[in-house]
Amino acid sequence: MNDTGAPAHDNYDAFLARLDAATTSLSTRAASLDRAFAAVALLLGPYESAVRSWERRRHYVSGQLARHCGSAKSYTALSDLHDVAAKMESMLRGRVQSVSEKLSVMQGRREAIDNSLLELELSRVKLNASRLLAQDRERLSSIFSALTGSTSATPALPDLGLLSDLKEAREAVILAEALMEVKGY
Repeated sequence: MNDTGAPAHDNYDAFLARLDAATTSLSTRAASLDRAFAAVALLLGPYESAVRSWERRRHYVSGQLARHCGSAKSYTALSDLHDVAAKMESMLRGRVQSVSEKLSVMQGRREAIDNSLLELELSRVKLNASRLLAQDRERLSSIFSALTGSTSATPALPDLGLLSDLKEAREAVILAEALMEVKGY
C-alpha cells in the first residue's frame, strides 16, 4: 500500500518475466548446442580410427622399405605407398585436431550458458526474496500505522512493548533491505 491507500505498483512480475524469457532462450540455445556437440563428437571416433589405421600402414610400409632387397620399381612403389600413408595420416590428424578444437569451443560455450543460467536462477531467488521482504515491510508498516493511529477506545493505554517490538522489526526489515541493496542482492 502506498500513502494514498492504493496498492503499490509491483514491478517484480515484470522482472521475473524477463528472467524467465532469458532462461527459456538460453535453455533452447543450450539444447541446440548439446545436439550439435553430439553430432560433431560422432566425427571424432572415425577420424581417430582412420589415423591409427594409416599410422599402422605407414609403419608396415616403412618396415618393408627397410628390409627391401628387390627391384628399384618395387622400392619406388613401396616409397609411394609410404608417402601416401604419411599424407593420409597427416591429413586425418589435422581433421582430428580441427574437430577437437570445435568440440572445445562448443564446450566453452556450453559452460558459459550454464554459468548464465545459474546467474539467472540466483537472480530469481534474490528477486523473490526481495519481493517477500518488501511485502513483509509493507505489512509491518501498515500494522505499525494501524496501531499508532488507532482511534479505538478499547485499550486506554497502547501496548508500548508491542509498538516498540513492531518498530524494531520494521527497522530490521529496512536494514536488511538496505544491506541486500548494498551487497547487490
